[in-house]
Amino acid sequence: MSTNVTAIKTTSFASKDKIKIDPLSILVVDDSTTERRFLSVILGRFGHNILEVSSGTEALDLIIKNDINIDLILMDVNMPEIDGYQTANQVRNLQTNNGIEWQPIIFLSGRNTPSDIAMGIESGGDDFIIKPVNSITLQAKIHAMSRISNMRKRLMDVQHQLEKQAHFDELTGISNRRHFLQLLDKEISRSHRQAIPLSLSFFDIDKFKQVNDTYGHRVGDEVLKRVAHVVSCDLRREDIFGRLGGEEFCIFLPGQSLEKAKKIVERYRFAIEAVSHESAIGKFNVTASFGISELTKQDSVNSLLEKADRLLYRAKKNGRNRVEI
Repeated sequence: MSTNVTAIKTTSFASKDKIKIDPLSILVVDDSTTERRFLSVILGRFGHNILEVSSGTEALDLIIKNDINIDLILMDVNMPEIDGYQTANQVRNLQTNNGIEWQPIIFLSGRNTPSDIAMGIESGGDDFIIKPVNSITLQAKIHAMSRISNMRKRLMDVQHQLEKQAHFDELTGISNRRHFLQLLDKEISRSHRQAIPLSLSFFDIDKFKQVNDTYGHRVGDEVLKRVAHVVSCDLRREDIFGRLGGEEFCIFLPGQSLEKAKKIVERYRFAIEAVSHESAIGKFNVTASFGISELTKQDSVNSLLEKADRLLYRAKKNGRNRVEI
């Protein structure tokens, strides 16, 4: 427990206007009630919202719940049960293993040797302020951490967008061909290992070229989006739906035998046929033809797709708007 209750030098608050940042939600972790309250008063005058806890264990409990927004953590080093270094290390592990959003950690401590500072950074801290601390210095450090956090969020957003572009079809929002085949390959391996059934349905929109020629490509794109939406809304959580190109779609249904898959797919066929599409020259409906194949011990991704494709061709040949197994 720290005994330095004058941990922050209260430099004239008139100078606080030198650094202005949006209010943050700051978690103060310190076993000293006096120092927690003192920090709360100082930071409250800068407009920040403060949440206090008295131990690393309480801090970890809050972070595990992940139901309170925390922008930054101010952490004492010397605490009972688990110290600040151990707490920071566990915070980083929780964030990595549970997908919890990253928060900057600043240590506030009277321990001021180079090895203390190095240990703080190595344990997962982002900055180390030696007590006593000037209030404007603390605000500047918080400002720096806020900028780093915002930059990190922007980078994560860019990464998320790139992953989305790499995995999902831009028009319909469902899995693109590459991502779908990767997932199918994994699911086939799992089905082989665990000896569980898997069915795959290959389908496309009947006479789609005629739709484009009659109503225009913009309307054709809307048809593709509506069809993808109708099917997506009825999928089970474990089913995977992808657009393989043009008007061609594919669904794989883990755990489903051929006969069960046919009942599911018939429901999709009816739903697609029931949707009314708008155009400048009037409303119209489209239909779809389906082929369904079931995984065998000898099947690979390619052979399973080829079987479903042949069955789709048979559905077209036999009049369209039907399911062949």
